[in-house]
Amino acid sequence: MRSPIIKEYRFVKPLISLLMVELAILASFLINPTQNTTVTLAEDITYPYTKTFTISAYYSPLTDQSYYVTGTYDGDIRLNGNGTNGADGTEVYPGMIAAPQSYDFGTKMYIPGVGMVAVHDRGGAIVDANEEGKHDRLDIWMGYGDEGLERALNWGMRTIEVTVYGPDDTIVEEVYLEGYSDAEKFIKEVVSPPELFPSDLWYGTQNDDTLKLQEYLTVLGYYKGTLDGYYGDDTTEAVFMFQVDQGILDDWSDFGAGHFGINSRRAMDNAVDGVDMDSELQKVETINTGFQKMQSYSDLKEDPDYFTGALARGDSGDDVYALQAELANLGYFMIEPTGYYGEVTEHAVFKLQQKLGIVDTMEDQGAGIVGPTTMSTLNEVVRDRIDTKSYIALRRDDDVYLAKE
Repeated sequence: MRSPIIKEYRFVKPLISLLMVELAILASFLINPTQNTTVTLAEDITYPYTKTFTISAYYSPLTDQSYYVTGTYDGDIRLNGNGTNGADGTEVYPGMIAAPQSYDFGTKMYIPGVGMVAVHDRGGAIVDANEEGKHDRLDIWMGYGDEGLERALNWGMRTIEVTVYGPDDTIVEEVYLEGYSDAEKFIKEVVSPPELFPSDLWYGTQNDDTLKLQEYLTVLGYYKGTLDGYYGDDTTEAVFMFQVDQGILDDWSDFGAGHFGINSRRAMDNAVDGVDMDSELQKVETINTGFQKMQSYSDLKEDPDYFTGALARGDSGDDVYALQAELANLGYFMIEPTGYYGEVTEHAVFKLQQKLGIVDTMEDQGAGIVGPTTMSTLNEVVRDRIDTKSYIALRRDDDVYLAKE
């Protein structure tokens, strides 16, 4: 007599086969859990589409470079990363794109002046826009060492309309990088070069051009340090504030922040066009003398704090404390400074912005946040106050009244 188990095998076999199929499907999902998600996204998004991005650049530092944008190899590593492979493992190459996580690896894009590119990397500052009027960020890898650094600085930061094709293996990458080519460099630096400063100025350099830069930044109200021709922290911060006001960049994390490169050199030409430097420098010398004298008067003495970075609710530290103190001076902060950016500080910033016409309601972009416009306004308020105190000190000390023009 046959075993009942063997007898019923013909019924069990199909069930086992079905079970094996289900297990295979499950295993496939576990090995590649994003597969179905990608399909869903593809169904929700119609490719291609055009979108405006803010595009910056980065590079991979080498130990034997002539210059570093932060002044040191380690500083540039912290800013750019090691740069041997993208986040998906792809070896870096000129034109490789870092994009927010909302763009899948392998997403193809056409960037005018660069070509057909693909997303292979991520970055701490490469995020989706979280404020109205802002754009999603992209970053282009420009190369290694001095050549990559020069290309990245030449690119700067640009706002460009990009065509997004999505993940599509049939589209071949074709990068020509017109945006940082020798031809563009020739146009920028030979056909229409900056007039005042013929070459970049770097952190750590000391020469006559750096002294001239300090003089110009002093006249424009950004530099309050010693005119010694050394490109140190004070000069870097002054250059950064100038860059923010000129719309070149808006955050310390932006590549080239504090570096006096091609775009900053051009902006300086425009900023001081028609300015009588000799006359203005004489005024600056007078103000600096007054600044020294005002430190001897208890009612005038002040060590001014200038704002060099964005601040928002949830932040804390010395910069927030200085912000609260400044808001208190202006009559918008009615409690003792705490160093914590909470609801009270946010409301005080908003009321100041509202008074200055920067925003109308809390729903407006940047309301309650110390961004580039508010930061520049606060620094202008501080500079004006220090200048006024300097003139008062001079009049007291020398019995001379110098009317501020």
